[in-house]
Amino acid sequence: MLTNCIYLEDEETSVLGFKIYGSPWQPVFCDWAFNLERGEQLREKWRKIPDKVDILMTHGPAIGHGDQTSYGARRTGCVDLLHTIQTRVKPKYHVFGHIHEGYGVTTDGVTTYINASTCTLQYRPTNLPIIFDLPNCDSSTD
Repeated sequence: MLTNCIYLEDEETSVLGFKIYGSPWQPVFCDWAFNLERGEQLREKWRKIPDKVDILMTHGPAIGHGDQTSYGARRTGCVDLLHTIQTRVKPKYHVFGHIHEGYGVTTDGVTTYINASTCTLQYRPTNLPIIFDLPNCDSSTD
């Protein structure tokens, strides 16, 4: 059992002065855990995300960022999550996984979106870790 980690389910924690919020929810996708219907059910979860979060961690992506599947090039991200990120929360980083073939980094100029899936589409754990640097909290402009 891990003893040096923090499990976040619709909760916030602070690490070295950085506010981190975690949520496991995603739009319905196959028969996975933490599935919710698109629309009000997910919006209710996203409203729980506090303002001024530095790092937002979710299981699934926002639409348009690391969410394109290899099945007909379908995008599976959540439009309501993207709206919450861009209009209210504006985190420095949004870290997620879920869509293995969406592995990589994108940005909208405010938030850096990191699909940190460790596994490939074939469930092989060969994707390299994605490392990003945070400024020292005492030198932050926020």
